[in-house]
Amino acid sequence: MKPLEKVTPGTKVYKLFDSDRWVCEGKEDVFIISIEKVSKEEYQRKQKEEFASRL
Repeated sequence: MKPLEKVTPGTKVYKLFDSDRWVCEGKEDVFIISIEKVSKEEYQRKQKEEFASRL
């Protein structure tokens, strides 16, 4: 496993798109953040499926 890129709580969102996983160390907590890129169509389909499953 490659080392995770480190970010801080004040990191701008657009910088997160350079990679798909990061570690963010705060004063008391540590967070592992991951982002999955999907198409608009796939996102909308997932939203519809999630909404339908709640009914």
